[in-house]
Amino acid sequence: MDYKKSIVVKSTVELVFRALTKEIDKWWSSAENSAAKEGLVFKVSFGEESYWNFKVLELKKSEKIIWKCVESHQDHNLVGMDEEWLNSKLYWRISEIDGKVKVDFLHEGLVSTGVCYDVCSSAWDFYIMESLKNYLETGKGKPNQN
Repeated sequence: MDYKKSIVVKSTVELVFRALTKEIDKWWSSAENSAAKEGLVFKVSFGEESYWNFKVLELKKSEKIIWKCVESHQDHNLVGMDEEWLNSKLYWRISEIDGKVKVDFLHEGLVSTGVCYDVCSSAWDFYIMESLKNYLETGKGKPNQN
């Protein structure tokens, strides 16, 4: 089963969309280039040793974002980790519910039987449930923590 996580935040769909396209460095890690246009490739890195390049496959303003991992280089020393990330897809869905915003995340390809599931799922738990949620509600994320 692929990794999934959902959060409900006191924010707006516009702020969530901006955080996932133009402010990735405020809640996840250093980001080079923008993720705000279909077809663009952007890089998320933790120093020089760990980084990913993602291609923006789809953007539906304030509703849906899809990224595809086109390059992975991680320093966790887990054989097969980069291969698991390569070509995996990250889906973000944004919806408004009772004056709050729900963010549904799916990392297609990050499966519970994979070599990086424990490391990667715990990192996603932190970045989505703590850093992104905090950033959207208070303006202060916790990037670069893992």
